[in-house]
Amino acid sequence: MKLFPEGRSRALSACSLAAAAGSCVMFLKALRDLFTLLDVFSTPAFYLALSHASVPVEMPPLALFMAGHMRLAFVFSVFFWLSGLTLSVGVWGRKEWARRGAVTMLYLLSATALLFLLFPWLAIPRPLVYDGVSLAPEFNAAVRAAALVARITAALAGGLCLWWALALDRGELRREFGGGVERAPGI
Repeated sequence: MKLFPEGRSRALSACSLAAAAGSCVMFLKALRDLFTLLDVFSTPAFYLALSHASVPVEMPPLALFMAGHMRLAFVFSVFFWLSGLTLSVGVWGRKEWARRGAVTMLYLLSATALLFLLFPWLAIPRPLVYDGVSLAPEFNAAVRAAALVARITAALAGGLCLWWALALDRGELRREFGGGVERAPGI
């Protein structure tokens, strides 16, 4: 079997193989992190340390959710990267189920990027301001810079995910997948 079969988009094959490699590495890292977390959670000292812990004031909602549901966040990470690996290998093999799954995943990633573009404070702390006075100018400058970087990253990543989703869903690449229904011209 060739890595870049004749008559198929080389760009799609290369991107799907790169996504598979990246997803495989991240899946293995997420699996290692999950096992490490479960090992730490199994010790009584961990629960003693957490029993007196408090959540910082003005903690971002996403970080607050992840702090409250650590195991769920780590399990989600494992399944996210495993599904990315599975879908990218399936797209490389031009399977229709993988195309539909990849399109759905790419649309969801685009929507998530739009959410972070509009509301970066979901994952980044808000600046500390009281009655218009900056309480921690250095912290506020760092937070504003992080929000700008998050917005730029969300715009670029979201645009790229949306472009690939539209290319796989409505573009010429859709014809490379076997199970797609061909539409009659003019419909």
